[in-house]
Amino acid sequence: VFLSLQLFGTIVWILVASTQVPLPLLQGWVMFVAVTAWFLSIVFLSVFLLGYANRFAVNWNQADFIFHGATFVFYFGAFLLQAATTSLHYLPRKFNSTTQERILSGREYNISIAASV
Repeated sequence: VFLSLQLFGTIVWILVASTQVPLPLLQGWVMFVAVTAWFLSIVFLSVFLLGYANRFAVNWNQADFIFHGATFVFYFGAFLLQAATTSLHYLPRKFNSTTQERILSGREYNISIAASV
């Protein structure tokens, strides 16, 4: 489970980082969630791999449930924000401009869809 979190967290991190950031507030939260969840899952995995789990009197099932529940809530919120950014792709980058430049180019739109999923 932790390795899949690492893999998918890294993919989201890379996909969001590779796009232009037309709405920094929205996509900044997505990056924060991806990087924080990635780092915390590394820490959580290290606790088990290095044997520290046996040294602490903690209910690890409950800690695991809380960790994954919180991660789900944060990733779901990040999904909503990334999807909201993706849905604005048809808007012009500059409202007073006569050019047809969009907020997200076709490539960035596809990357943003992948990051949302």
